[in-house]
Amino acid sequence: MGRWAAGPGAALLTMAALLLLWEAAVVGLDIQRFLLPAPSDVVAEFIRDGRLIFFHAGQTVWGILAGYVAAVVFALAASMAMIRWPLVERMLMPILVASQSVPKIAIAPLILLWVGAGAGSKLLVVASIAFFPVVINTMAGFKQVDAGLVDVFHSVDATSRQTFLRLRLPYAVPYIFAGLRIATTLAVLGAIVAEWLAATDGIGYLVLSGSFNFNTARSFAAIILLAGIGMAFFGAMGAVEKALSWRQEDGATRAQT
Repeated sequence: MGRWAAGPGAALLTMAALLLLWEAAVVGLDIQRFLLPAPSDVVAEFIRDGRLIFFHAGQTVWGILAGYVAAVVFALAASMAMIRWPLVERMLMPILVASQSVPKIAIAPLILLWVGAGAGSKLLVVASIAFFPVVINTMAGFKQVDAGLVDVFHSVDATSRQTFLRLRLPYAVPYIFAGLRIATTLAVLGAIVAEWLAATDGIGYLVLSGSFNFNTARSFAAIILLAGIGMAFFGAMGAVEKALSWRQEDGATRAQT
């Protein structure tokens, strides 16, 4: 019980206290519900329009996953090319850094103009936002390999492929997952940006439509669900990393025995 209270219990108790304070403030101060709904109003909105809210959530989740997978695939491919051929890194890295200096909300309208509103534009916006942290962290991991170990691989005539798969990639795994975790939150942000600009579905669209119609409870319900999606996505990536780390440690133990 003490361990639970010190761990997840503390977060749950804090959240419950904040919700009670929120409810009491709205009721006690008689705040207009279109300005700030009470938590009970948000729960009532979930019950009343839950099917609609979860439909839009499904559209957002699809956009997040599609854009995230595309970003990860291209980021890993670009990182492998840059570590294999230094000239490619000198050519691409300044362009990647410069592209990150421009807020994506400024680029998103151009993507919508070129691709059109819909799933394709959402995928590109999400991928463009989630791409950079995966590349940077992966490259950092590839370059953290001890130079002495690289020389050992060269001394036994290991090929570039063997050096990459058996030395650089294992070293880079923690860095890669750090980038993947950062990219999860950015992918959620990218999906919402795309849905805000031009979309007829998704949580971003639902938040805007709720605000325009003074249905603030619906907007809050959508935002809370979005936070849950982001936390679940981040937690799932952490679980995958933990599972892979356990397998690697288990394999190393067997090798030593």
